[in-house]
Amino acid sequence: MASGRYAVAMPETPAWLPDSSRRGRSEEMVRRILDAGRATFRTLSYEGARVDDIVKEAGISHGAFYLYFRNKEDLLHRVAVECAAALRELAADLEAMPRPITEPAFREWIDRFVATYHADGPVIRVWMDNKDADPLMQALANEALGPLTQALAHVVDAETAARAGDELAGLAMLSLLERLSSYFVTIDPHAVSLTSTRLLFAATSEA
Repeated sequence: MASGRYAVAMPETPAWLPDSSRRGRSEEMVRRILDAGRATFRTLSYEGARVDDIVKEAGISHGAFYLYFRNKEDLLHRVAVECAAALRELAADLEAMPRPITEPAFREWIDRFVATYHADGPVIRVWMDNKDADPLMQALANEALGPLTQALAHVVDAETAARAGDELAGLAMLSLLERLSSYFVTIDPHAVSLTSTRLLFAATSEA
């Protein structure tokens, strides 16, 4: 995956210009809808979720939803922007982690990834499956997954990385971590983190 930089446009704000008090309520409503979207996508999948389901989860009217988002795809884009930012931060933190990486430090990092996946797994799943041809989603996938793949490749032991190549080694690590994290809803998250750490740390240059 490429890790090129893209200028990502944030969703448009409502046309009306609120005062500071109304702006605060507006931001709270946007966050409420985003949280409801995340919950609905986790429960029903992005493909299966409808705007009806999202507004029911948020406890708002359709009019309130459409005041801030054009449609379900527009909501997905906003969630994806936030998810990409979280994954870029994770990638940067892994790259900056003092070497040699210790297993406890690696476990803490994986805990954070699992938590991010719990929040935004449907977005990451769309990216990993390459099911969305939308240019914004493709750009966000490259910005988020490219650096994360590279960061994971940089902790793989030198012999494995040399044989497989950095890109494939990093992608293998990411794929394993993503699949294990996808079982978060049915398996204790601590068990997911512990298993992921033991399997992935065994492939690092520090094991």
